[in-house]
Amino acid sequence: MKTPRPSHLELQVLSVLWTAGEATVHEVLAGMPDGKRRAYTTVLSVLQHLESKGLVRKTASGKQNLYFATKTRGVMVGSVIRDLVVRVFNGRAVEFVQQILSEVSLTPGEARAAAGMLLRPRGRAVSFAAGNKPTNPYSKTMAVKKKAAKKAAPAKKAAVKKAAPAKKAAVKKAPAKKAAAKKAPAKKAAVKKAAKKAAKKA
Repeated sequence: MKTPRPSHLELQVLSVLWTAGEATVHEVLAGMPDGKRRAYTTVLSVLQHLESKGLVRKTASGKQNLYFATKTRGVMVGSVIRDLVVRVFNGRAVEFVQQILSEVSLTPGEARAAAGMLLRPRGRAVSFAAGNKPTNPYSKTMAVKKKAAKKAAPAKKAAVKKAAPAKKAAVKKAPAKKAAAKKAPAKKAAVKKAAKKAAKKA
C-alpha cells in the first residue's frame, strides 16, 4: 500500500510528533517549526486529517488527546524524497543533492558526515544519469598517500639492509663478552691470592 503524501503543513505537524513522540494539540501548536501563529482549530484540523490518512493516531489522556505518528520520519521523508527526485530531477539524484547543498549551510562536521554517507550509499538507490555520478572527494588524497608510501619503500628497505651488518656484528661479539664475563671471577681470585702471598712475605 502506497504511503499517503502529506502536505507542507502536515509535515510540520508530523515533525513535532516525531521529535516529541506524542503531543497534545497545544504542544503541537507551540512546536511548529516555522514559528507562524496559527489557530488551535487549524492544528486540530490538520491532526484529524492526518488521522484519516492513517498517519497519526490518538490516545486519551485525561480530558485531552495525545497524538502520535504511525510512521517514522525515515519512512515518510524517504517516500517524499524519492518522489521528488523522480518528478522534479528526472531521476538524477546527484542534482537533487547539489540543490540541497546550494540551499543550506553545513558545519565542517556535517560536511564530513555527508561526504561519508555519499561514499557509503545505503538503502534504495536512485539511478544516476551518465556523467553525473558524484566523484569520491578522498580519491585524490588516497592516491597521494599511496604514491608517498611507494616512494618511501626503497629508502626504508635500504635502511634495514644497512643496519643488518651492524646487528650481525653485535650478535657475533656477544659470545666474546660472555667469555670475558666468565673469566672475571678467576681474575679476581688470582688478584686475591697474590695479595695474600704478599702479605705473608711482609
